[in-house]
Amino acid sequence: MIASQEGMLESKRMKKDSQFTFRIPSDLKVRLEEIALSEGRSVAQICIALLQEGVETYKKRGSPFLQRLLSGQKKNS
Repeated sequence: MIASQEGMLESKRMKKDSQFTFRIPSDLKVRLEEIALSEGRSVAQICIALLQEGVETYKKRGSPFLQRLLSGQKKNS
């Protein structure tokens, strides 16, 4: 089973008992909504899967992974 599938299965088993609110760029919101629509999932399910995969990748690769992502955001801003 690939990591993203494992994350989706794990998200189905996890109790969702906490709310997390933050602002995102409107173009990212649109892209997330497009993904959710194409996958037949809710935006929340897509966000949880992507966040879980990011956390798992960070656990494996550490700070360099996150620094690469954040440096790319600076270039695109």
